[in-house]
Amino acid sequence: MSQMLNKLCVKTFNNTNVITEIGVVKKVNSRTIHVDWGKKVWIYQNRDFRWIPLTAEEFGEKYGKNKFSPEALARAAELGLDIPKG
Repeated sequence: MSQMLNKLCVKTFNNTNVITEIGVVKKVNSRTIHVDWGKKVWIYQNRDFRWIPLTAEEFGEKYGKNKFSPEALARAAELGLDIPKG
Protein backbone atom coordinates (compact mmCIF):
# COMPACT_ATOMS: atom_id res chain seq x y z
CA MET A 1 0.00 0.00 0.00
CA SER A 2 2.89 2.40 0.66
CA GLN A 3 3.77 2.31 -3.06
CA MET A 4 0.68 4.52 -3.58
CA LEU A 5 2.11 7.44 -1.59
CA ASN A 6 2.68 10.68 -3.52
CA LYS A 7 1.09 9.29 -6.69
CA LEU A 8 -1.51 11.20 -8.69
CA CYS A 9 -5.24 10.61 -9.21
CA VAL A 10 -7.64 12.48 -11.48
CA LYS A 11 -11.35 13.23 -11.55
CA THR A 12 -12.99 13.68 -14.94
CA PHE A 13 -16.24 15.36 -15.90
CA ASN A 14 -18.78 12.64 -16.71
CA ASN A 15 -17.68 10.69 -19.79
CA THR A 16 -16.07 13.64 -21.57
CA ASN A 17 -12.54 12.90 -20.29
CA VAL A 18 -12.09 16.56 -19.35
CA ILE A 19 -9.91 16.51 -16.24
CA THR A 20 -11.46 18.62 -13.49
CA GLU A 21 -9.31 17.74 -10.45
CA ILE A 22 -5.87 16.31 -9.76
CA GLY A 23 -5.18 14.70 -6.40
CA VAL A 24 -2.12 13.37 -4.61
CA VAL A 25 -2.22 10.34 -2.31
CA LYS A 26 -0.86 11.65 1.01
CA LYS A 27 -1.50 8.83 3.48
CA VAL A 28 -2.38 5.15 3.29
CA ASN A 29 -3.68 3.16 6.26
CA SER A 30 -4.97 -0.38 6.50
CA ARG A 31 -8.55 0.87 6.01
CA THR A 32 -8.29 4.34 4.49
CA ILE A 33 -6.56 6.33 1.76
CA HIS A 34 -6.11 10.11 2.14
CA VAL A 35 -6.07 12.14 -1.09
CA ASP A 36 -5.20 15.84 -1.26
CA TRP A 37 -7.33 17.39 -4.02
CA GLY A 38 -5.83 20.85 -3.55
CA LYS A 39 -8.71 22.52 -1.74
CA LYS A 40 -9.42 19.68 0.65
CA VAL A 41 -8.10 16.30 1.74
CA TRP A 42 -10.65 13.52 1.28
CA ILE A 43 -10.47 10.27 3.19
CA TYR A 44 -11.70 7.19 1.33
CA GLN A 45 -12.25 3.72 2.65
CA ASN A 46 -10.19 1.24 0.66
CA ARG A 47 -13.29 -0.31 -0.94
CA ASP A 48 -14.48 3.14 -2.10
CA PHE A 49 -11.17 4.22 -3.64
CA ARG A 50 -11.68 3.81 -7.40
CA TRP A 51 -8.55 5.44 -8.85
CA ILE A 52 -5.32 3.94 -10.13
CA PRO A 53 -2.57 6.13 -8.67
CA LEU A 54 0.03 7.18 -11.25
CA THR A 55 3.52 8.64 -11.11
CA ALA A 56 4.11 11.99 -12.83
CA GLU A 57 5.59 10.21 -15.88
CA GLU A 58 2.65 7.80 -16.14
CA PHE A 59 0.27 10.74 -15.71
CA GLY A 60 1.88 12.58 -18.64
CA GLU A 61 1.68 9.51 -20.87
CA LYS A 62 -1.94 8.71 -20.03
CA TYR A 63 -3.48 12.18 -19.71
CA GLY A 64 -1.15 14.42 -21.74
CA LYS A 65 -3.62 14.69 -24.64
CA ASN A 66 -6.72 15.22 -22.48
CA LYS A 67 -8.44 18.56 -21.98
CA PHE A 68 -8.04 20.20 -18.58
CA SER A 69 -10.32 22.59 -16.74
CA PRO A 70 -8.70 25.89 -15.67
CA GLU A 71 -8.67 24.65 -12.06
CA ALA A 72 -6.94 21.41 -13.10
CA LEU A 73 -4.33 23.35 -15.09
CA ALA A 74 -3.62 25.52 -12.04
CA ARG A 75 -3.31 22.41 -9.87
CA ALA A 76 -0.99 20.77 -12.43
CA ALA A 77 1.25 23.85 -12.35
CA GLU A 78 1.21 23.78 -8.54
CA LEU A 79 2.32 20.13 -8.61
CA GLY A 80 5.00 20.84 -11.23
CA LEU A 81 3.41 18.72 -13.96
CA ASP A 82 4.25 19.52 -17.58
CA ILE A 83 0.94 19.79 -19.47
CA PRO A 84 1.27 20.52 -23.21
CA LYS A 85 -0.79 23.47 -24.40
CA GLY A 86 -3.21 22.95 -27.23
